Amino acid sequence: MASSVPSSPIPILPSQTQTALAIAIVRSKPAGVQVRDYMLQLRAQVKRGRNPMEREDPGHYIDLVAYWKNQCQQAQDECDRLRTANIKLERSNHLLASQAGTPLRPDIEVDIQAPASKRRAASTSPVRGPKKPRSTQNKPARPPIAAAQDTIENDLDFLEILGADGTRLTEALYTTHSLCRAAETDTNTLCSSLVQIALSLGKVIRVIAQNHKQLARQGRRTPEASSLDADKSDFAIALNICARAFMSILVGISKLTESDKDTRLTSLIICELADMFKTALQSIETSARHTAADFLSQPPPPKRSKAKTAPVVVKESVPARAVAHLLISFLGFLERTDPVHQKIFDGFVFILFECIGKRLYYFTFGQNRSSSIEGNILPIPEPNDALEIKKRETGALAIRLEVKALILILERAMGLAPNHMNPQTARTSHTPNRVTRTLSVKNLTTTSRARLSPLAKDRLQRTLVACMYGGKSDDEFLDVLTKPMPSMRLGSLQNVAKVDDKEVESWYKEEIWRLVGWDILARESGW
Repeated sequence: MASSVPSSPIPILPSQTQTALAIAIVRSKPAGVQVRDYMLQLRAQVKRGRNPMEREDPGHYIDLVAYWKNQCQQAQDECDRLRTANIKLERSNHLLASQAGTPLRPDIEVDIQAPASKRRAASTSPVRGPKKPRSTQNKPARPPIAAAQDTIENDLDFLEILGADGTRLTEALYTTHSLCRAAETDTNTLCSSLVQIALSLGKVIRVIAQNHKQLARQGRRTPEASSLDADKSDFAIALNICARAFMSILVGISKLTESDKDTRLTSLIICELADMFKTALQSIETSARHTAADFLSQPPPPKRSKAKTAPVVVKESVPARAVAHLLISFLGFLERTDPVHQKIFDGFVFILFECIGKRLYYFTFGQNRSSSIEGNILPIPEPNDALEIKKRETGALAIRLEVKALILILERAMGLAPNHMNPQTARTSHTPNRVTRTLSVKNLTTTSRARLSPLAKDRLQRTLVACMYGGKSDDEFLDVLTKPMPSMRLGSLQNVAKVDDKEVESWYKEEIWRLVGWDILARESGW
């Protein structure tokens, strides 16, 4: 019987259409990209199913929208990379010119009284290693403008070690400072840069709060320090830098309003600042939650004697309190005679009332507000296991720590409310020839000597009730604060009040009604 010899497989040659497609792909391949990588990018855009444009092949089609979206994203990433490299080169050239003795001629002066944040060789970063500090020994005293520029450069160096968010804030700050120094102001570019500062500032505040322990261990930590200026740790320096970044936004807004009277651009910045304030309040909530979780995860102390000892309780969340003082400084920087600052203050107060209203609802009814009426009426189910019990204990302790920081902000906001919310016959905007700001937390405005007018007080109380119960505030006849919406699309630190941990709920409600008032709730037909 003849043995069968296996025949060799017949090679499958590509058709003329496939060959033409392969040649077209090779010819259209961008420079610097491998053919295989380019093929994988194209393959990712091939979708199964019938093309809406009814191609001949019913099984597959190329999603052109996804393809060009991917191409645009790659182009945007490349532009961001080139912009970062360009800004670094410009900063290096500016530093070399400054060291060579070239006089600085800024069109906008920034008076910085807060201590300069000098980099230290021993400091490390939560993201990257430290940079080599610039030598400042055996140098003559520099004029105020040059000293302010040194502080700005030190701030930018510090921000770069905070990761991608710090780098983006550095680039936005440098671009804004350059635009403010220019003889002619590009209003659209300046507005975009200020919006980017506000967006990045909220993220940087969140990064600083999350890395509190690591930043607080670096530098010269002063436990008994009562202000950010007295504390020399990296954590305090980072908060001072955030305060100066906020002041840069106010300086840029002044420059923008001088060059363009159109309020549409400033409305974009105000909206982004409100979102920044909300992000900072969320970092307070997160910090309080982390503090509560760390405290409850610790083992109980051993009992050394039969005598009864008071249980150890955590009094406050240090990073939450520090961020609260930073937001207090933001409120103090706003000027009563500037109409844009008045809108910023209104936006900050509304975001604050949203947060304290939710906590006031929690302490009043014993549960968080639900999105439905049934959820608000039904009682909370009892926990089934130890994990759920611990989760609820952590959440309850976190809220008690959070509201202590919120009361600090509310008290300062209500103290400044007469400056911004009382009806004024004439609001004159102070616009000197050279814009000067004081970037310091030493001399912040604490409270106003004037009393809150009945109309402003009534408006705040209506806003608090609406935020607490989640009522709709789109009624044109209901005079309440609302979240800013864009008209177009493009000191000394205050100590936390000494209150017993068990009495936080009643203390919080009493403080809210003491500061804001509840006269409107006593009216039968007033609400």
